[in-house]
Amino acid sequence: MKKILLISTLFLISSGLFAQDFNITFQVDMSVQIKTGNFDPAADVVKCVGNVYTAAEWSPADSPAMETSDDSIYTVTYAIPAGDYEYKYVIGSEWGRDELQGLSNRTLTVSANAVLDVVQFDNKTADGQQATITFNVDMVLPMLQGNVDPTTPVYVAGSFTDWQNSPFTLEDADGDSVYSGTFTQDYAGNAIVGGNELYFKFIYGDLTSLSWESVSDRYLFVVDGEQEFTDYWNSEEPTAELATGNILFNVDMSVMSEVGLFDDAVDSLHLRSSFNGWSSSVPENSQLNQDFLNTDEWYISVLFENEAVATDHFFKYFIVTQDTLKGHTNAYVDPYERPLSQGGGNRDVTFNGDELLELSPFYYDDVLPGYVVPEGQSIEITFNVDMTVAADADQQVPTFNSATDTVWWVCEQPAFVWTQDWEDTDNMKVLMLEDSDGDMIYSGTLTVNGPSWNGFEYRYAFTQDGSFNHEPGGYGDFAYRVRYVGQDGDRSFVQPYSAPTDTWSTVEDKSDQSELHPDGYTDVREVEQIANSFKLEQNYPNPFNPTTLIKFNIPSDNKVVVKVFNLVGEEVSTLVNSELSSGSYEVKFNASNLSSGIYFYSIQAGNYSQTKKMMLLK
Repeated sequence: MKKILLISTLFLISSGLFAQDFNITFQVDMSVQIKTGNFDPAADVVKCVGNVYTAAEWSPADSPAMETSDDSIYTVTYAIPAGDYEYKYVIGSEWGRDELQGLSNRTLTVSANAVLDVVQFDNKTADGQQATITFNVDMVLPMLQGNVDPTTPVYVAGSFTDWQNSPFTLEDADGDSVYSGTFTQDYAGNAIVGGNELYFKFIYGDLTSLSWESVSDRYLFVVDGEQEFTDYWNSEEPTAELATGNILFNVDMSVMSEVGLFDDAVDSLHLRSSFNGWSSSVPENSQLNQDFLNTDEWYISVLFENEAVATDHFFKYFIVTQDTLKGHTNAYVDPYERPLSQGGGNRDVTFNGDELLELSPFYYDDVLPGYVVPEGQSIEITFNVDMTVAADADQQVPTFNSATDTVWWVCEQPAFVWTQDWEDTDNMKVLMLEDSDGDMIYSGTLTVNGPSWNGFEYRYAFTQDGSFNHEPGGYGDFAYRVRYVGQDGDRSFVQPYSAPTDTWSTVEDKSDQSELHPDGYTDVREVEQIANSFKLEQNYPNPFNPTTLIKFNIPSDNKVVVKVFNLVGEEVSTLVNSELSSGSYEVKFNASNLSSGIYFYSIQAGNYSQTKKMMLLK
């Protein structure tokens, strides 16, 4: 009887009258899509869509999202009857971001349970194979502005062209305003291969006077084979509103004069920016003027003609020194500032079409007078870094070997380097860190000799076989960490002081390991007027970019806390947290690292509390 039943079951299966489902696990690797910016694990989903999902064939909206445990390999398991099937992977819940567009679907024959091999989404790989990159930039907007005509040279310049030194020429062969060029090698003749990371911008003009895009450095993760990058100049569509107006730039050089880096009798100060080609070729757009009423302040008014409204412009201040040694062994070889508020990145301002936009004065490099370590004094700070990530071969190549390699702290702020009379090099050996107890946390104590300051812009490196291996750096905001020695007042520093423990980073952005100002210190000063009652005034200017003043009155001695919150109530900064005597005060809020939007600021003093709204417009 059992033999007859078995034969009958096999007959039913073979005849299709008794169907059996098989578990098929699909796997897709999204790592290349993540690196190219086509897929955001925090916001996007990926789905396996086709007739393999019998509950909703070929419906992205009704297909389940694939799951991942490491934000790279995504899987889903379907129960599928035996047979032949077609499918493909789709980002999102609708067609449009599906892979293999214009190509055949993936195919599958099901006859047993199976876990399919991992495939790359769209079959894009980055395994070090030859790459061919086509750059396209639509120049219609600068043509409408009258800045570019068919005779104007257009280029792409970046890490692979030694920036402006060997830019690649782009051409508009059909006169449609789109300039293009296809490249397989860098400026030195080396093959461009998958896995490389390229930073670049589009530029135009004579090589002695170039106009640069004002957007942040563009980024391209290179994949094996053919690849295209296409965008408008400055990422501005040609429908942008155009206007004419001036921006007044101001900078305070008092700290740099005090520490001996800047001498207003012989040195000059320049503005370097995307709108002047990062050069001084047009002095009226670059060289600042000294304010004869306040000789520490320097200013320049720049005219923007027929400029796109809501365009961001990036800039830094630049010291031109006549006496390059100034009594130090090492010269100030890199006179671009590295603002602490940007982690070394560029400052930015948005042109909104105003007849005149006057920026609040910055301090050069964002070093406030209260941060200064005076001449004849010194302070110490202990840096700590967890090297566990660096020792993980899946995260760091070359991989850190704690038995043989040495860890170094590397300063990335040229002005600070100059104050300590160090040689300005990425391979500096001024502070070695050690792991005395074998817990992979390396520590080292740095002595800062005045005149200098207590803000530190830096990254880590380790030496292996005589070569330095650095954390990623770059030109973006917070490519370098920013830490401070804690303070309990102007030029009063907490000693001994140990900085929060850092973690070795494999990415450029280190904003999650940076500080906005010294712990326990804020740029608050008393105003000479009598305070008869509690009061929190409206900030000025408002809207603002990127700094604004907040004034408040307290009629009696009190513990005062002033904080800033974003629109969803998250604290973004503590401006005051200290005992203050009765009086009127003002505190500067610097929002350089925040995005445009509505913010709230509040005061708590004794039983008094008040909240007001302000707007940041970049």
